[in-house]
Amino acid sequence: MLLTTYYGLTIPQIIGISIAVIALAFVFVLIRDKINRKKADTGEDKQKVWDILQRTVPEVENYTKAYADWEWETYQGRQTTTTYWYYAIAFNGERLYIVPLSNKTGELTYSDCYCIEKSSLGIVNTKQGANWVELYDKSQKEILSLKVMGENLKDDKYHPVNIIQPEAETAFIAWKDGWMKEVNDANNVTATGKMKKPLKKK
Repeated sequence: MLLTTYYGLTIPQIIGISIAVIALAFVFVLIRDKINRKKADTGEDKQKVWDILQRTVPEVENYTKAYADWEWETYQGRQTTTTYWYYAIAFNGERLYIVPLSNKTGELTYSDCYCIEKSSLGIVNTKQGANWVELYDKSQKEILSLKVMGENLKDDKYHPVNIIQPEAETAFIAWKDGWMKEVNDANNVTATGKMKKPLKKK
């Protein structure tokens, strides 16, 4: 019969079950996000990142602090691999400090801090007002890519922190837009604003 389908269920029954599953998934996401936002409001994860910067960046009080990350997909045949990077960063008009973070153990750990001087850069690739940036050296080799988001929630194991930082996102956008103009003008290049395809000659 037309109303009979797999496992003895009718089409209306399957539709009803599908709607119920979707509704439950939606409720689960809402509850999870509410819990994560409450945790973010405590500032616990943000304080962990700030403490790492305090221990690793010299005179960190002279810098704007932020949590940053990056993810990128690569393709090989039909296989897609997504790689994730996490950072604590501190920036001002002349330099950027980066502390790589890891979440392999379920707790944030960090490795050695390093510094990128504005004067060492050849290209700053981004879009005006965007919250991401790619930094390239004088030989057009990529040094670092990252983004700073105002809201970071533990949606899954690949997103390891609950951090709300709208002020840091705003400051980061202004900072990298400034570097884009200064660095690219100094090197007589125009950024394309296309990820991984930075260079457009004037």
